Formats: sequence, structure tokens, C-alpha cells
Amino acid sequence: MSKIELTPAFLIHRRTFKNNSLLLDFFTRDYGKIRLVGRGIRAAKTNIQMFQKLSISFSGRGKLQTLTHWETDDLPRVLSGETLILSIYVNELIERLLPENDVYLALFEAYQRLICQIATLEAESKLWLLRLFENNLLAQIGYGLDFARDVEQMPIEENESYEYLQQSGFRKNISGKISGILLNKMSLNGLENMPDLSQLKICRNLNRQRLEQLLGDKPLQSRSLIFTPINKNEQLK
Repeated sequence: MSKIELTPAFLIHRRTFKNNSLLLDFFTRDYGKIRLVGRGIRAAKTNIQMFQKLSISFSGRGKLQTLTHWETDDLPRVLSGETLILSIYVNELIERLLPENDVYLALFEAYQRLICQIATLEAESKLWLLRLFENNLLAQIGYGLDFARDVEQMPIEENESYEYLQQSGFRKNISGKISGILLNKMSLNGLENMPDLSQLKICRNLNRQRLEQLLGDKPLQSRSLIFTPINKNEQLK
């Protein structure tokens, strides 16, 4: 029987299980994405929360082990509105795209930064943070792109336009919608390097195309929470 004590984790999904139990999916620092049974946790006085860093203990044999203890290792955090929807979307990407039990230390740290920062940002900055996280996730699972060089291995030029070649990279094209400025900003991978609104929308469309190749025909449930756009910021989601 294996027994793990107080490993850092975030709860990313939960659903009802037998009697008063829950099936709990965690993104952990040291063990990757794991699924545990929280026995009797539905009847507990203290509810286990998403979007807070936890320290969890678990034990058991086989694939499905049992959560034995958890405690909060974070400041209180309540997300609402657009911030909550975007954070649920990030959780769903992790749930759908990460294999179980593979460790992604850099991605765990990126997720923690996102959860800590997202509620404090303006609308456009939230969406740029989201795009950077998507790039990070795709790179971690083997679908990253070189934003610094084109498919001919030439440096990306700010004053040029590019098109995206699926799973290959970017090719210079006078009719391309992706600017060299945007690719350079994506290469820098910093929140302070946010592009203008038009290029932010193009970045959204690019990442959606890349993700749809991996997600297949099953839509993300979190997208149903995003209603018809009513202003320029919502059009970027």
C-alpha cells in the first residue's frame, strides 16, 4: 500500500460517487494529475475548494486511491463572474489534455501563478494570461511552437505577416493575419508584453485551432458558460 503525505495540489474537478463520497481530480506538483476518492466528504462540515492551493495526503492500492487528509495552504480566494468562467476553462483543459500521473512541474507553477493573478487583472490582461497558459500547456505535452523562428528557421520579423501551418509553425505570407509583432510577444511569454486587441483576438483563434486538434469532437463544457458577446472584451474569449 502506498501512502503520500501532504503534497501540494489544486482540485480541478469533482463529481458525486457512492453514498456521501466524491471522485476528486487533482493537479499535483509531485504526481501530476491524479484521481482520488473522497470518502464521506459530501457530509463533511468543511468543503474542499477549487482554486486554492492545498496539501493533500492519500493512500491505497491500484489506480483509484483514497484522499486521507487535506488542508488549505493558501490565502482565501473566491472567484466569480468572468474570472470564475476562465478559471473553470483552464481546469477543463488540464482535465482533458494531461495524462494521469505524469509530472509537469513548470505547468503546475504556471497554473498557480494564473490562479493567484487572474482576479487582479483587467479584462484584456486576463485573456492574454490565458493565451500564455495555453501555449505553456501545449508545449509541455509536446505540441509547442517556435514563436521566434519561422518554418524556414529564419528569425520572425516584426514588420512581416505570417500564416500558421498546422503542427509545423509559421510561414511568411503577405496575406497572413498573424503579425510578427504578435509572434515576438508570444515568444517573450510575459504578461507585460500583451498585444493590441486585434492581435489578441487572432491569438485566441490560433490557440483555439491548435487545441481543437487535441480535444476532438467533444466540446469543452466551460464554453457553454460564455454567452453571446456584448462588448469588445467578450469578443476575445
